[in-house]
Amino acid sequence: MKVIDLGQEALQAQGQVMQRMALRIGRRVAYFVVAAIFGLFALVSVHGVMWAFALDVFHFSALGSAFFVLGVDLLFVVIFGLLGLRRVADPVEFEARVRRDRKFIEFKQAIAISTLTGILLGPIGRFTGRRAASGLRNIFMRK
Repeated sequence: MKVIDLGQEALQAQGQVMQRMALRIGRRVAYFVVAAIFGLFALVSVHGVMWAFALDVFHFSALGSAFFVLGVDLLFVVIFGLLGLRRVADPVEFEARVRRDRKFIEFKQAIAISTLTGILLGPIGRFTGRRAASGLRNIFMRK
């Protein structure tokens, strides 16, 4: 039974690892989508207002205002792009990986013990045990 329990726990830990990885990948995809949305809509939406603001308030030239707008757009693209590139595992995923590895080691040890027990108590072990017992009887018994 211990082998089955250890196998189930290892599989549960692996399932949790895969679930957390899927959540992390989903978050990264969401960050990339947001970065792409800002990258595309930034070219279309607020440019005119930002350009006019830079022209009026900061007294930039037309070219300076255009570079100001481009700089703000690129800032958003870089921020969300960097958020999308993060590959840091959260503590729950890390703990699940450690638990999975430990249970897998215990699982392999239990398999080895059950295999050894099966050999000793199985047909080969019984045959060898009977032969050894009969050999000892022959040594210590009178003929």
